[in-house]
Amino acid sequence: MDEIPIEEVSYEDLGLLLSIIHPMNNFPTDETVEKLLELADRFMMPSVTRQVEHHLLNLSKIENKKMMVMADRYKMPSILKKTVREVNSAAKAKQIQSSPEYNNFSDNTKLALFERIFQFL
Repeated sequence: MDEIPIEEVSYEDLGLLLSIIHPMNNFPTDETVEKLLELADRFMMPSVTRQVEHHLLNLSKIENKKMMVMADRYKMPSILKKTVREVNSAAKAKQIQSSPEYNNFSDNTKLALFERIFQFL
């Protein structure tokens, strides 16, 4: 495997990432999930992503739209399914569709939202 350069990462952020896997397994929090996902993606650490997914599915209080953005950006289908399922009214769907983040969603996420909206008709 080629080397992955560790540039433009603060000591604190690298410590946060490594603390998830070594030595005593710290757990993700709502305050750390975004940074952990960014670093896990950058340094190809799917085990960290899985721990963040577990937190988002079971413990998180993060707002649904923000969680949907993370699910789309970091390709977490279980989180996407959860967030789309929580769009339980036409008003919530319209709120997401009119948000600036919507334009950056993948076609897959837009399709999932469309299918969910279709259930309201």
